[in-house]
Amino acid sequence: MSRANRDLTTITDIIEPVDQALPATVRARARSVVASYARDRDDCRLLLEALGLVAEDDT
Repeated sequence: MSRANRDLTTITDIIEPVDQALPATVRARARSVVASYARDRDDCRLLLEALGLVAEDDT
């Protein structure tokens, strides 16, 4: 079985960064999905921070 060549250095050429904030409903749903897959509270917090989804003030 051969391995696929995965050159991750070109990913910024493929994916454009998002400059605008996501709507509060989208952020809330994303946090819910991340929390459902996290192993524990610390794992959840780490994932949310890495994704930029730490709850700030979504009111």
